[in-house]
Amino acid sequence: MSNLNKEIQNVQNPAFGAFIIWSFVRGYYSNNKSLVPFPLLFIVLPVIFREDISELLSSTNKPSGLRTFANKFLSTKVLKNDLVSNIHISASNMKELSLRSIQIALYSSLIALDYEEALAFPFTTTERKQEPKSIVKLGKASEKLGFWCSQLTLHEISQILKVRF
Repeated sequence: MSNLNKEIQNVQNPAFGAFIIWSFVRGYYSNNKSLVPFPLLFIVLPVIFREDISELLSSTNKPSGLRTFANKFLSTKVLKNDLVSNIHISASNMKELSLRSIQIALYSSLIALDYEEALAFPFTTTERKQEPKSIVKLGKASEKLGFWCSQLTLHEISQILKVRF
């Protein structure tokens, strides 16, 4: 295994993914205690684990919303519309990692699933304080993404992020 592959595996591991997914679910749930549609969990890791997308997400104000975030990729400063277009492909490529991360989040009681309705919700919304700043930063970005998604329908999210559910 090359050093680059090893480094990618260290960063994109299911335990860290479980924390990121839990943060997303917390953010979604924070808006009117809404439960997260299960398919939505598969867009979280492709957005957060991509450094350039994640940094743009972190730099977007929470009240701005998902549309403003996506429109930033069209601005002349950034001009990376292909990144948004590739979220669907990345979600497909990271499907197994997302599933393992969801599994760990379920086993470690970070999230729970309503299996009949295919909805996820957090077991706890208490913020964790032991994680390093870099991890907390990605958790906050994921939480913000969850909050934005809670304000939209799956159809609207699919249109904005160019993904299919």
